[in-house]
Amino acid sequence: MRRGDRECGEPRRRRLLAGVSTNVMVLGFVSLLTDMSSEMIIPILPLFLVSIGATGLIVGLVEGAAETTASLLKVVSGWYSDRFRKRKAFILAGYGSSAAVKPLLIIAASAWQILGIRIAERVGKGIRSAPRDALIADSTESRYTGRAFGFHKAMDTTGAILGVILLLVVAFVLGVHAHDVYGADDFKVIFAVASIPAFVAVLVIILFVREVPSTKEAVQRTFLKGMRRLGRPFWLLMIVVMFFYLGEVNQAFFILKATFEGESFTVAILLYLMFNIVFAALSTPLGSLSDRLGRKPLIALSFGLFAFTCVTMSVASSLWLLALGFATFGVYKAASEGIFKAYVLDVSVPDELRGTALGAFHTCVGLVMLPGGIVVGLLWDSAGPGSAFLYGAAMAAVSVVLLLFLGPRRGPSPAA
Repeated sequence: MRRGDRECGEPRRRRLLAGVSTNVMVLGFVSLLTDMSSEMIIPILPLFLVSIGATGLIVGLVEGAAETTASLLKVVSGWYSDRFRKRKAFILAGYGSSAAVKPLLIIAASAWQILGIRIAERVGKGIRSAPRDALIADSTESRYTGRAFGFHKAMDTTGAILGVILLLVVAFVLGVHAHDVYGADDFKVIFAVASIPAFVAVLVIILFVREVPSTKEAVQRTFLKGMRRLGRPFWLLMIVVMFFYLGEVNQAFFILKATFEGESFTVAILLYLMFNIVFAALSTPLGSLSDRLGRKPLIALSFGLFAFTCVTMSVASSLWLLALGFATFGVYKAASEGIFKAYVLDVSVPDELRGTALGAFHTCVGLVMLPGGIVVGLLWDSAGPGSAFLYGAAMAAVSVVLLLFLGPRRGPSPAA
């Protein structure tokens, strides 16, 4: 019986990973290590900020400003990687600079220092994101694009799972479990441990990531001409993207909501771990599903799931409702993040402008995260957590309508 199970299971795994190249697997492992580092920091950063006197508005400002600053670089780095047909140099510079600034958290003592470090760390993400996603596309047959991006998000989120588990282990060793309160020295130890996987990821890039030779000539046109060549359907989709992400409630507020309702920080982190497990488990299969059914239905479903998640979190006052909210948040992420990138490439984007298109997408998302984070933070401070989440639900509901009218219908070629 067990032998039969293995024989059936192996072909199923091969089918699930068909079309996922070695380069994509290596980039997935790089993201696993990097997210392992980041996710040791992200769950405790809101608590660290609150411990040094920050309000909900400051938490929203830190997260929104960091993402918005990084977004300004994403389209530029994507365009330059198209222009010179080089991806690896940008990927290495981005991951390397992010790794270099993370240890500075050990000596940070004010919200404004944290803001500066977060911005510097996100600058690295701004440099690497579009070229990395373009290299994933370069390394993948078009019929498997959704699967490749889904696999990458699954690896990225697996890193988040491992990071959260390592965070809990370090917290246990430090004795935090006994009183559930982090002291200044506890934060410093965690920040130091979190820096290690980030530097290992940089080494993996140097040794194993490969450029994909291109038969096309390097892009010589100007930046503005490249933007115009992306076309009207692409920019209509960006309107939908910006409107939706203006209302996306950051995961930091999910963690704060759990503690606001009286749950211990350990329970809040376990809920966050569950979110990441759901996210990782569903990213690849949902990406593959989008290769067969098309991106638009999955994106519309994800918007509806986010609206449901926010309504649930707005009224959640018990552990089971909080768990439901975190779980559906994971399903929403799995049905949107990787698939959105594949959707962007489906919209008649020329192969030589993949980096530019993905950079423009990342930039559009990042530009609205600062005002969106400020709105959510102000609502949190002035009217309570419920109103902040209801704002996210309302924006998601309107985004479904916008997607139906403005979202291109073009889909991928059917996968074999």
